Amino acid sequence: MKQPLSLLTLKKLPRPVFVRQEVMPPQHFFPKHQHEWHQLLYATSGVLIVEVLGERLFIPPEKAVWIPQGHEHQVYSEYGSSLKSLYIEHSDQFSDWQTSKVLKITPLLKQLILEASTFSVHYSRQGYEAELIALMLASLHRLETDHDQLPWPASRDLYRLCQMFYEQPSLRKTTAKLAIELSVSKRTLERKFMKETGMSVQQWLLQLRFLKSLELLSAGYSITHIALELGYGSSAAFIHMFRDKTGVSPGQFIKNAR
Repeated sequence: MKQPLSLLTLKKLPRPVFVRQEVMPPQHFFPKHQHEWHQLLYATSGVLIVEVLGERLFIPPEKAVWIPQGHEHQVYSEYGSSLKSLYIEHSDQFSDWQTSKVLKITPLLKQLILEASTFSVHYSRQGYEAELIALMLASLHRLETDHDQLPWPASRDLYRLCQMFYEQPSLRKTTAKLAIELSVSKRTLERKFMKETGMSVQQWLLQLRFLKSLELLSAGYSITHIALELGYGSSAAFIHMFRDKTGVSPGQFIKNAR
C-alpha cells in the first residue's frame, strides 16, 4: 500500500540554490504540492515516477526532471530510490524553462551535484562553494532533453486502463479485447488512444514494459524474474526487446549505470 512522506516546510530558500537529499522507501510518495522556486529532481538510484500537470514522467538513474516554479507535482517510487533535489530561486537565467522536462545528467553535472550536496545549508556566497554552484547552474543549460518518455492519457477510462497495465505489466490483451472491455469499438479506442498519447495501444505497452524493466533492473531483480514479470515467454525475448531499445543488454546497461 502506498504511504505518504512528509513535505519540506521551507517558506524561503536559505540560499539561491539549495540541495536536498532524500531516500524514498519502496511504495512511498510525496503528495501533490508546488514550490515558489524551480526544482531539478535527480534520481541517483532507483526509479522515480513524477506526475506534473497531468503528465507522468519516469526518471531512471542518471536522469532528472525539471519542475518549474508553481507547477503542481507528485513523486512516487515503487521499489525505492535515492534522490537529490536542486531548489533554484526563480530568475531570468531560467526564464525560458517554463515547462517540465526530463534531462540527461552528464558526468560533470553529477559530480557537481554530489559535491554541492556536502555543503552546509548556509554555504559561503564567495569562493569555492559559490563558484561551484555557479558552474552547476551554467551546466544545466547544456543538458540534453530525454524524449524517450511515456505519455499518459488524460481521460478517466484510458488512464485507468494504463494504470492497470502499469500494475500488471504481464497482461497480454489485444486492442480488440480491450475495446470490448471498455464497451467501444476497436476503431474508436485506437483513435482516442492515439489522440491522447500520440501512440498506438501496442506501442504504448511496449514502451511501458521497457520503462518498467528499468525500475526492476534498478531494484536488483534478475533477468529471469523481470522477463516473467513483464509477460515475456523467455529471458531471450526480453533481452531482445531491451537491446532494440538501448543497444546494449540489460546486464551491460546496469553495469554502465553503476
